[in-house]
Amino acid sequence: MSKTVTASIGWRWWVRWYLLAVVWFARVTGMEPDWQRVEWWIRRGLVVRVKRRGRGRM
Repeated sequence: MSKTVTASIGWRWWVRWYLLAVVWFARVTGMEPDWQRVEWWIRRGLVVRVKRRGRGRM
């Protein structure tokens, strides 16, 4: 019996807007973003979905 796993990676709806806001504020203020905080939010907005499909009898 073999199994197939399909993974899909996506983003929550607000991640794109968050990144645009970070870029805009960085350009307007001339300051560097807190990259650890940006990474934390990106990881929070990442969505990984896994589907398992079996072949043969179970």
